[in-house]
Amino acid sequence: MKYSISMLLLAMSAPSLTMAQDISGGVTLGFGSHEDSEFSQDLASASLDGRLNLLFDNGIMFGVSAGYINVGSDDSEDDIQGDFVGLDLGYRFSNGMSLGAYVEELTLGTDASPIDISLRSVGLTGAYESEGLKLGAFLGETTTSPDLGADISNIGLTAKYAVQPKLNIGGAFLRATIDASGEAVDIDMVGIAATYGINDQVSIFGGVSRTTLGQADLDITTMGLGAGYDLTQMAGVASSVSLEVARTEQSSGDESSAFDTVRIGLTFPLGGKSTEAPLNSVADSIFNPRRGALNAALTGAF
Repeated sequence: MKYSISMLLLAMSAPSLTMAQDISGGVTLGFGSHEDSEFSQDLASASLDGRLNLLFDNGIMFGVSAGYINVGSDDSEDDIQGDFVGLDLGYRFSNGMSLGAYVEELTLGTDASPIDISLRSVGLTGAYESEGLKLGAFLGETTTSPDLGADISNIGLTAKYAVQPKLNIGGAFLRATIDASGEAVDIDMVGIAATYGINDQVSIFGGVSRTTLGQADLDITTMGLGAGYDLTQMAGVASSVSLEVARTEQSSGDESSAFDTVRIGLTFPLGGKSTEAPLNSVADSIFNPRRGALNAALTGAF
């Protein structure tokens, strides 16, 4: 697995902090409990996610993100691990427009299998930001390792709006088109999220997303609602704790199933502006989606 590489990339960005004009991001340590309606055994997860965005005086933008998750149960030693790393590089013009490129890699594996499956995505990004509104778009492609013999293309549209200093809303639409042997399959994800600061210590956040595989008549809906509490005064360091309850429902034809999740998170903001919601939340998977419909859906569910 590439967990050590992910953390190294975060560390590599540290020397640039003193030179950046604008710094934003955060790190979230999370734990989750998952109960599936179809299985008797419960699952538990532990995760670590980080994101750092830098904007320099000359207009250069640099972003790095990384994550790791382990999902398992007491009844089985065959845990599932996943790690993620992403890099962004771009340029912001004086009129609020920006253009850039990205590379992301998601790797999944189990203790029982010597082979990991990796999805590497590369592409171009564009955005416009003005007076609390940020619109974004991306276009790219994904390759798999081992090679699964399919061409995967990705497109996405995102939006964020600061309605007021304490209220933020966001939305995302992502489509991954898988072309194998001349047959194309679309995976679509659409989501909406919001955060609201009740006061200086307490905030609430929530989001809902739906992922659709039309050819298979399969819908996956994830809903999450949580609350956060600022620990800065108590702990003496900028930090917050969060609790989220979420449900993921899967339906195909007349059959359906669901699993419920309870997550806790400890978040440390980076720079003057933190993330809109904890990085292990459904809301963050919509505010800051990974650039692939399947990747983003998995992030929201787990």
